[in-house]
Amino acid sequence: MGKGLFGLLKRGEFRSTNGLPKAIAFVDYEHWFISMEKLHHAKPNIQAWFNDLKKKCNIVEVVFFADFSKFREKEIETKRIRTFTNKIIDTYNPDAYHKKDYTDFIILDNIYQKAVTNRDIEMFIIFSGDGHFSSAAAFIRNFCNKQVGVYGVKNCISKNLSNSADWTVEVPLESEENENIYNLIFSSLKITMNKGNKQPTFMKTVESISAKYYVPAAKVKKCVIELIDKGYIIQTTETTKQHDSIRVIRPDWKKIKKDGVWMDS
Repeated sequence: MGKGLFGLLKRGEFRSTNGLPKAIAFVDYEHWFISMEKLHHAKPNIQAWFNDLKKKCNIVEVVFFADFSKFREKEIETKRIRTFTNKIIDTYNPDAYHKKDYTDFIILDNIYQKAVTNRDIEMFIIFSGDGHFSSAAAFIRNFCNKQVGVYGVKNCISKNLSNSADWTVEVPLESEENENIYNLIFSSLKITMNKGNKQPTFMKTVESISAKYYVPAAKVKKCVIELIDKGYIIQTTETTKQHDSIRVIRPDWKKIKKDGVWMDS
């Protein structure tokens, strides 16, 4: 039998062998991308999300929705999504006189259609933090007798939506948090050194990132130590112009690039 998206059997041929429910996912990519950028200074980690999702269900379909005209790098984002699915619905409204955002309406319409017509689906996954989806979640659970799981960006999920679901998971996932802080560390070091500070210190770097991005200093410190232990940052003693000894940290950009640890944006 042929394989469909995600390496699963094509629709109609699907056979569950692991006991997990068959599921379909609806992703509000605007919520994910914009909230991650504003609150966590990072881009969506689609691979990490999908890895987590596979532990909970057998995904037979996943659809991404967004008004991609809002994205600075539309082509880059759609290309990232297509690594996982070709089912991308651009909700852009070309009406110059009515600038209403139709993303939520279009997602809700798709959810209700699938809930009514796809009786073999056992679980509906809604990736959004918007309370508008709480009614759809309640309908699916109470009238369709199906499970509902919600993913949403941390500190950006409606309580009504969360309470209407069987379970809720916040992103970034715990496994992603250190990766996001790594990115902040590398970005900060590059900016600092480009501005003329060729001798960034351990504590100044930690304090700067903690203050600028509201990340607990202890977390930043822990991540800098991890990067030193892994060889991505080298700690050494140097001499200042005033002939004082100073302990500095230097990124090993070649190793960072070689291992793909950080992609300079």
